[in-house]
Amino acid sequence: MPRGSGTDADESVASGLIAYCVVLLVVVLVVVSLRFYIRLRLLRKAGNDDIALGVTVAATIADCIGVTYATRLGLGRHIDTLSLEERSHFLKLLFLSSIGYHVVVILVKTTFILQFRRVFPLPAFQRLCDVFLVFLGLWTVAGIVGGTLVCLPVSKNWDLREPIWTCDERYYFWMAQGVIHVVSDVAILVMPLPLLKTLPLPPPHKVVLVGVFCLGFLTCVISALRLTTLHASLQERDVTWTSVKTVFWSVGEVACSIVCLCIPTLRPLMGSCCCSRRLGDTIVVERGTRRFGFYAVSLPGSVDPPATSPPPRTKSQNRITGNSRDP
Repeated sequence: MPRGSGTDADESVASGLIAYCVVLLVVVLVVVSLRFYIRLRLLRKAGNDDIALGVTVAATIADCIGVTYATRLGLGRHIDTLSLEERSHFLKLLFLSSIGYHVVVILVKTTFILQFRRVFPLPAFQRLCDVFLVFLGLWTVAGIVGGTLVCLPVSKNWDLREPIWTCDERYYFWMAQGVIHVVSDVAILVMPLPLLKTLPLPPPHKVVLVGVFCLGFLTCVISALRLTTLHASLQERDVTWTSVKTVFWSVGEVACSIVCLCIPTLRPLMGSCCCSRRLGDTIVVERGTRRFGFYAVSLPGSVDPPATSPPPRTKSQNRITGNSRDP
């Protein structure tokens, strides 16, 4: 293949893509750092969801590093401007990144489920969360195995003698995976909404709380927009150029999911008046006061009132304590 020349040879969006990834990564790290400050420093208690979030952030950082490295292999430029060796290396990275994206998105969903499981201690709801966790585990394995074996031989994914864009099954497989991602996102975000409606909160507060949860649906919109780019990314020959839009929406989807995951836990930063008192690690609403809360996050020093008033003393108890006055 002849190498590109003229306008095509100079056309590149690699620098803009790198800047985009850096900005999103900074936003993610700031928000996650604030969450960990609240969970580890103020509450001094980390849950399984915090551990899962840490793994997810590490995978996201690796993903952004991979995008930066991909620009050195030709991402953001036209494929005719690359040598045969560069094309082969890029296709190998593209093959690995498609599977890596699947794993990162599953990690985000797992973190959401673990967070819901910690916050809502209802047995029936936790069983539902456990079912989702099993589904996500099986789906992870199915995505890795399917993404690896959908085009055989496996070398067809990067061997220029057997161009990958002739493998129609690959497009249909990842399109089906994308649809399942969107549907599962909607299902996960809808799960806690019925519980939020039953909280004894004033209507304005309840609306704000439901609104915070509904921010997660922005992720579903981004996932749907990503689906519109898959055909060009997987089936057209100029893959180093057409896959930029898919990378753009993929990185944005993961970053948006992590931010939406952390927002509800940042209420204590608004001041102690915005925090609810907590019992264990569940939702606790303090009736008769201005305090209400989600995720039961509180600042150190708050004390839970007794659930009931102490029973009245009997005459025999007063004699034992030396108090002769009847109740």
